[in-house]
Amino acid sequence: MIKKILFGALLISAGAITAQNLELKSSSDSLIDGRTYYIYGTSAALSATKIHVANSSASPVEFGIIVREIANPTASDWQVCFGTDCFIANDGVATDQSFVGNTVPAIVPANGAYDGSKVAPFSFGWSSGDWGVWKVKVSNVSNINDNQEAYVVWTADGTFTGDINGDRILDANEVAGDIDNNGVIDGSEISGDMNGDGVINEWEVMGDPKGNSVISNVDITSVSELGKRNVGFDVYPNPVLDNLTVNYAIEGNFNSARVDVYDLLGQRVESHIINNNNGSLKLNVSALHTGVYFYAIKVNEETIKTERVIVR
Repeated sequence: MIKKILFGALLISAGAITAQNLELKSSSDSLIDGRTYYIYGTSAALSATKIHVANSSASPVEFGIIVREIANPTASDWQVCFGTDCFIANDGVATDQSFVGNTVPAIVPANGAYDGSKVAPFSFGWSSGDWGVWKVKVSNVSNINDNQEAYVVWTADGTFTGDINGDRILDANEVAGDIDNNGVIDGSEISGDMNGDGVINEWEVMGDPKGNSVISNVDITSVSELGKRNVGFDVYPNPVLDNLTVNYAIEGNFNSARVDVYDLLGQRVESHIINNNNGSLKLNVSALHTGVYFYAIKVNEETIKTERVIVR
């Protein structure tokens, strides 16, 4: 009988340690635990991104915020705030960066919510279409096993297609290509799901300023952009074995132009400067591992074209 009581006590103790009391929510209180939350609009709107934290337990919970850079082509630092207590998450740090409130401790009331937390871009010199992806995690200061995380995608002046109910999350019935209607794109429905969560995330499909996880013709090159800039490119072959040829013609003066090559994690693996208005580049990709990459053509730091290329 004593053994049974002790065993029961251990189970209760283990349950208390692993209890999931925290919930991670969007600014509109939509649950985003384990999901992708899309933020789009002006730089001012992006800089005010709120993250709400809910507590389902009968006791107050003090929490911290952990952020990790996933993809950040604009090389922006991030700001993490608890009310008026703000910190800087440094760009280029690949590991988790942890923050807790000092002068204003972040405490979620029992069976309540905390709406004073913020995670947002700190460098606001973004151009239309610039974006960044950071993983945001909230964790109980007294119990690290009580935590929730989500990926958050910020896009400057972007639009978000497919979000029928306007909660900035792609739910079931809103995910294009979701054949079995389970709310996610499974491996049998589309390829490219690198992290195995059944969803093609923004950092798995580079060059998606609209945040719909699809590279459409509008994302790649629009007729109006080409007409305005009088820029032309021809890139071949695709798939490529060793040398990728980029023929280009740029009319008028420009301050800078280059071709960048990214891997599927959003890391730049090659960069080539364009100095002339007309010419041809040979990009030697023979040293790259076999797989899918993306090249981005930028003029005056504005992306003119983004396209996928397969390296054999």
